[in-house]
Amino acid sequence: MKLEFPFLSLLATQRMTGYDIKRWSEVEGKFLGLDKHPSQIYRELVRMESEGWIRHDVDARDNAPDAKVYQITDAGFERLDRWVRSPYEPDMKLHKPDFLVRLRAAGSLDLAVAQDLVERELNFREQQVRDNRGRPRPADHLERSDRPEIDVAALAFIADEIDRGGRDDIDRWIAWLTELRVAIMQRLDGAGSSRETS
Repeated sequence: MKLEFPFLSLLATQRMTGYDIKRWSEVEGKFLGLDKHPSQIYRELVRMESEGWIRHDVDARDNAPDAKVYQITDAGFERLDRWVRSPYEPDMKLHKPDFLVRLRAAGSLDLAVAQDLVERELNFREQQVRDNRGRPRPADHLERSDRPEIDVAALAFIADEIDRGGRDDIDRWIAWLTELRVAIMQRLDGAGSSRETS
């Protein structure tokens, strides 16, 4: 995933210095695989500014270096909005940053888009379980190996544990998506009824 989208998502909600963005990348971003070297972050901010998606003001400071305070432009907001609403294709791997960043941005822009995103991810994961749960894994369960150093019983044990961990992980992910879908629906229903009474 391009760094521009998580950065645009952050700047859509508040103005931030480059240092603030770097700190977010080191703390929150690391869980999304976005803990980048500061030089990558600052190069990306310069590129995004040259594209017209963000701009900065200088915050002059007496006893410290001046800080650039970045904010999203209308063009940047339009780019973020187009990305959030663009077709989403789930990845075979769970917890991909693209989904999580897109969900965060969609939640701040349009809960109905977030709902569609959750539905697509949930449907994909449920199909993934139907296609793969209980399938034979002959490479993990060998009667013997071509090499005498290979312990086929230990291989089967470890492979079964990895498989169990993967099953538990996707089951938790599906449960969370299901709960989130319900919570978003309730919020959308509540927003609709509060708009009707206004």
